[in-house]
Amino acid sequence: MKIKWENLMSNERQQFEKLSEADKFIYFLLLQFGSPYGWGKENPVSSDCSGAVCLALYAATGLLIRTTADDLLKRVFTKVNPRNGDIRAVFFITRKNKKHVDRYVSAGTATHVAGILEDGVILNSQEPFAKVRRIEEVSSGFQREGHDVLVRGLDREALARLAADRKNVYDLDAEFKQFFEVGE
Repeated sequence: MKIKWENLMSNERQQFEKLSEADKFIYFLLLQFGSPYGWGKENPVSSDCSGAVCLALYAATGLLIRTTADDLLKRVFTKVNPRNGDIRAVFFITRKNKKHVDRYVSAGTATHVAGILEDGVILNSQEPFAKVRRIEEVSSGFQREGHDVLVRGLDREALARLAADRKNVYDLDAEFKQFFEVGE
């Protein structure tokens, strides 16, 4: 058996166009399943944690930003007690000043983010690749390393304001434009 990719993708596109924004967010998170972790990347082939979330937000809403986990928490995912049907993410926030990757971060900084697929389930883009995992499974390791875990919902108006300010689209990787048209 051979897959007729062109026909399959045509059908996928029709189904995608009928989805709600929250379901489009989940769809694009899942599209990244199995792709290798790529520091500073935000495309279906490779992404880091915040890149995976920013990519899914763009695909779901048409609003393009590229920022860090901490900035997503402080400026975009500010809705407390989000409901099912909301676009949601889980953040891992350090309780102490520490070295993180190539820099030092202060206590209270979100050092990791993952998009929520459904209650208790996330797409976690972390070395070596993006994987569907239970929040408790991921959070136990972060908690041992001195992190708190926080679930927040998307404030769409805040996302729209941030996207309108084009300086919040920085350092998009070259591969991004292979998959998406970006208005100037």
